[in-house]
Amino acid sequence: MTGERNGYHADFGSMADLAKTLQRVFVYDGRYSSFRKRRHGKPPIGLSGHRFFGYLQNHDQVGNRARGERSGHLLSLGRLRVGAALVLTAPFVPLLFQGEEWDASAPFLYFTDHEDPDLARAVTEGRRREFASFGWKPEDVPDPQARETFERSKLNWSERDIEPHTSLAVWYRRLIQLRREIPALSDGRLERVRIAFDADKKWFVVRRGPVVVACNLSNVTQRVPVDLGHGGKLMLASTDNVQFTQDAVMLVSDSVAILISAEPRE
Repeated sequence: MTGERNGYHADFGSMADLAKTLQRVFVYDGRYSSFRKRRHGKPPIGLSGHRFFGYLQNHDQVGNRARGERSGHLLSLGRLRVGAALVLTAPFVPLLFQGEEWDASAPFLYFTDHEDPDLARAVTEGRRREFASFGWKPEDVPDPQARETFERSKLNWSERDIEPHTSLAVWYRRLIQLRREIPALSDGRLERVRIAFDADKKWFVVRRGPVVVACNLSNVTQRVPVDLGHGGKLMLASTDNVQFTQDAVMLVSDSVAILISAEPRE
């Protein structure tokens, strides 16, 4: 979603990885990791998706960035909506990081309050060394011990009342409502998740029973193939005036449409 490939991000990034995550939970289930220089992980055989959390970011992934960037700092608003749709229609328990649902602008920085001066110094210096592999300059890494680092991480709750934060919060609510209303979206059986994608054209489609989640992650409007049968219905879209037929949907750049087919598919 972000295009980042530095540091440990080098282990991820393809649409095939995204597909594997949605169908088999872990990208690294015994596969070789170029970052770790060894095979890593095990497959979660026989476990329901309900045993796992799915998210765009969690506190570790935000706090362990040098500048504490949230998804909203890294993605376009359109792509942020696509990411939210993938999380909230996935077979996992959805986890929303504080303020994610309205694109909070405050970073979430790593902050500490160690009283031991040697420990405090070691933490500060260690953070700066850690991020060298990501290309960040040491002076750009906030001091975890500085009070300013903590203060910058506080949410500005008043943002919820202004655009585009308000509209994004509505988008999250509508996705949550769909998840509650359509049984297939709360089904934890991973073997029922069907995925199709084109890595070159950058479209990605998830099928869960009668529900089709069609995503366009390219920078152009394009036709995304779907199988709706006769009488398909548009349930929710991140943009207006989405056109679709029984076998395709036209999507603008960085957008998503959630449709339901006339007949369920296994």
